[in-house]
Amino acid sequence: MLHWVESQSILGITLFIFGFCYVLTMVIFGAAAILSRRAVAKELKAASPVTLTPLAVILALLLAFLSSRVWTNVDRAGGYVGQEASALRQAVLLADALPPDVRNSLRESIKRHLQFIETHDWPAMGRGEANLQVIPGGLTDAMAAILSFTPAQPAQQLAQERALVAIEQALDARRDRTRLSQVQIAPVQWIVIIVLMVLILVTIAMIHIDNRTAMAATLSIFSTAVALCLVLLMIYDRPFAFGGVTMAPTTFREVAVE
Repeated sequence: MLHWVESQSILGITLFIFGFCYVLTMVIFGAAAILSRRAVAKELKAASPVTLTPLAVILALLLAFLSSRVWTNVDRAGGYVGQEASALRQAVLLADALPPDVRNSLRESIKRHLQFIETHDWPAMGRGEANLQVIPGGLTDAMAAILSFTPAQPAQQLAQERALVAIEQALDARRDRTRLSQVQIAPVQWIVIIVLMVLILVTIAMIHIDNRTAMAATLSIFSTAVALCLVLLMIYDRPFAFGGVTMAPTTFREVAVE
């Protein structure tokens, strides 16, 4: 269910989250309105507003913790993609100093790796199915091509060493972005947020049970604020997914391989 929601557009995620929060609010308001006609309403009205403070603090801390982690992951995702693309571009440039057959083999291997990213790696990360068991053949072939000759000049030796380092950096960056594509807010964390939200809504309804206008206004304000926070978390939760605010492999398309 969560994967389906997060795979929608920003508008779709926003409508779903706000709809869910408002439906939950209306259910609690309706239940409170029914109870307000009964004798138990006076006992519920005795609930202290101070009860809201610890609940609100716990919810705020949880949202702040998750928001910090989510946006840190977004920054890391961009960094890993940039590192991998830069390393591949460096290997392409260093190929000019290598013998013609090695140069052509290296460029062809990098081109195949770029196609692998577009056709396999990125869709797999979007589905949350990317793993390190799939070895990028393009990069392994590029590494084999670099090691397949003995440098005849100091310039070739230097280019060979740096090209090998660039390919290793590309492998490390791909490994990092693959791991990051599997990171997301766990279902149990979403459940805790929803439970805390329900507890606060119920407490608000109890405090204002004898004043429906105040109860409706307060419930609406709180549910809107929480819905906004949940929308932000969900659209940024998986930077490599298909929905929300996601990254496209456009950076790799700038690695021109002639």
